[in-house]
Amino acid sequence: MAASFLTSAIGLLLLTGMKVDSSYLALILPSQILLGLGTGTAFLPAMSLATHGLRPHDAGIASAMVNTSQQIGASIGTALLNTVAASATAAWLLDRPGAAGATNQAVVHGYAAAVWWAVGILVVAALVAVTLVRVREPGGTGAADGSSGGTAGDVTPLLVH
Repeated sequence: MAASFLTSAIGLLLLTGMKVDSSYLALILPSQILLGLGTGTAFLPAMSLATHGLRPHDAGIASAMVNTSQQIGASIGTALLNTVAASATAAWLLDRPGAAGATNQAVVHGYAAAVWWAVGILVVAALVAVTLVRVREPGGTGAADGSSGGTAGDVTPLLVH
């Protein structure tokens, strides 16, 4: 999961260099591919981990809670990043009254500011994943460094134990 979060962060990091006249093929498409690969490969292990080790009759409600948490988290995250973008856009316009092409430049600046925050969030998520997710052998205690030799299905959050 950490590698997936960092892949997404790299994709977003590319977007921080966007200008009004940036090329779609040279900047935006590669960024979106990395972002898609990163988030796509992060969701499967995260969902699997969220329901790992549950009794069968608890799996449905746990899955529903994970889905609800993702929806609420995405809504709050979108609102937060939109606020950052709007504030940075307004600040840019106030600092440069009457600048030529100011609106487009201000909007790009605002989005870049929000993307920097998103990069930071993804890096923190990667650190949390590295710190709190450990691999353990089936029925074993696992090593503190995660090198217990377990299989891919033997991932357990450290917080639970």
